[in-house]
Amino acid sequence: MMGKLIRRAEPYVSAYPEVVDDLTNSLNRRNFLVHHFWRERIQEMITESSRAMMCADLKADCRLFVQTDERLTERVFDPLARKRGITPEMIEAQYARERGEAMKRYEPESFTHDDDSA
Repeated sequence: MMGKLIRRAEPYVSAYPEVVDDLTNSLNRRNFLVHHFWRERIQEMITESSRAMMCADLKADCRLFVQTDERLTERVFDPLARKRGITPEMIEAQYARERGEAMKRYEPESFTHDDDSA
């Protein structure tokens, strides 16, 4: 799925080789984490020192993903949004609405409340 998204974004990111590199590195690392990480590194869970190294590697992955997101947003997404009249405030407001709707849908009461009692 992420690979398909990157291919769809190619016309917008191709002018920014560092963004393309970030996306490629993030995709490769994501695929490794999803498909191979635990099979290849499960034995490192045995000792505290090897767990610490694993955690350091995962923190580096987080930094890569955040860097990729920030660079993509700054160089590609923000300029496209501004061209279309979309402000950061509009994006934040939409995010808040969608988050609020999701929180309402998944409140604990929604799983225990009997709507058929009326």
